[in-house]
Amino acid sequence: MNLRVTILLSTYNRAHFVLETLQSIKNQTYANWECIVIDDYSVDNTKVVINEFIKDDSRFSYFLKTEKYNKGLSGSRNQGLDIAESRNAEFIQFFDDDDIMHPRKLELQINPFLEDETLDVTFCKYRKFGDFKTINFDLESAEDNSTNILTNDLFWDFLYNNISLNSLGPIWKLSSIKNYKFDERLFTGEERDFYLRIFFKENLNFKPVDKILFWYRKHKESVTKGSFEKDKVYRKSLRLIRFKTYKMIIFSRKVNFSQRVNFLIRFLKEIVRY
Repeated sequence: MNLRVTILLSTYNRAHFVLETLQSIKNQTYANWECIVIDDYSVDNTKVVINEFIKDDSRFSYFLKTEKYNKGLSGSRNQGLDIAESRNAEFIQFFDDDDIMHPRKLELQINPFLEDETLDVTFCKYRKFGDFKTINFDLESAEDNSTNILTNDLFWDFLYNNISLNSLGPIWKLSSIKNYKFDERLFTGEERDFYLRIFFKENLNFKPVDKILFWYRKHKESVTKGSFEKDKVYRKSLRLIRFKTYKMIIFSRKVNFSQRVNFLIRFLKEIVRY
């Protein structure tokens, strides 16, 4: 079987970074992929840079976000999911316009699906970086214990940050997440909310790939960097995620009585504090 991976790449004003990202996708050893680029109305020359790069590779396609979707990453992700579903996509890889894939990311994370057709998702490790030149693609160096992606309970370990799952790490079987969308009211933490809902409600069959297979760029323009962390919109998004998570747990029969009471108390304290 030669499974096709659909990469959903969201972009906004990243003309100075996106070429490195696109090249890392093009360098994949696993060749059966397509990349759907959703541009959130960039005001720099991102559109020109991307279209010049992808013009000779039909696996890439560029879309400007439509008015159906709200501005922000959640809307871009949702438009990408809708386009992917319309194309009968099988597997989904979310990615951002300033991060870097290991050349074997798709290969090493799609192989488990070939071995086990019941899998819903595979994960990998990641590292932060500032300068592309500092990235070491040696897979042997990727075998370390500085982060953990091993778990027997996705929801609770992800909720309590016992595992390090970045939003760009998983490759999903689309059929496992097609009933979910990103909350377009959120301007940060949208993937955490998305994943918490899926992990809580779905009984997923998952496979960790215990290697560093992508690099997450940290720079002064990152949305979670600097003064934005103190911004009212940022704090409102995080509070909304907590409220939604508490409600999901409190009203579910999947948790025991003590867990419900614990989160009800947390929920009430949050309401009083708010």
